[in-house]
Amino acid sequence: MNDINNALAILRRAMKGEREGYQFYVEAAKRSADPAGAGTFRSLATAEEDHLRLISVEYQSLSAGEGWVDPDEAMARQVEVDITKPLPWEETGPKKTPFAETWAAYEVDGLAGDLAALKFGMDMEKRFYTMYREAFEQAEEALARQAYQFLMKEENKHYKILQEAHDYLSDNKHWWDDWEKPFFEG
Repeated sequence: MNDINNALAILRRAMKGEREGYQFYVEAAKRSADPAGAGTFRSLATAEEDHLRLISVEYQSLSAGEGWVDPDEAMARQVEVDITKPLPWEETGPKKTPFAETWAAYEVDGLAGDLAALKFGMDMEKRFYTMYREAFEQAEEALARQAYQFLMKEENKHYKILQEAHDYLSDNKHWWDDWEKPFFEG
């Protein structure tokens, strides 16, 4: 029972983190100086919402005493996730984003604001990755380890997208043109 309580606590932190990541990327998309940048941030927001969906399936299954769900099956389930509504243990929906105090860094025009958002996103993805890695290392059940490993890979992929975008934007002083987009952006 203690393992389940520990797993539920980790999943609560994960859901909160994914929701905050979603909020951050939505706001970064609104503030981006370039349509290509806004598209990148919107794509990352959608991925955070997908992660929240997977974690919600796992949370519901564990809460119901049904155990862990295979990550592929969890991703395939049609679970309604409304970022604006309370998470299962919350009485009210999301408060002001915890990133609100950091948005002052993005009030600068154009390139500098986008670079700051990319840097902040990289730091955020690194924190999420570390959280999932620690959960993976503690997990004994194979399906739990698979779920955390899936999330680790996703956060690593996000980090690489942000890093590539940051490096390109730093060197070229503009977001990718259609013919310059790296493979992960299509």
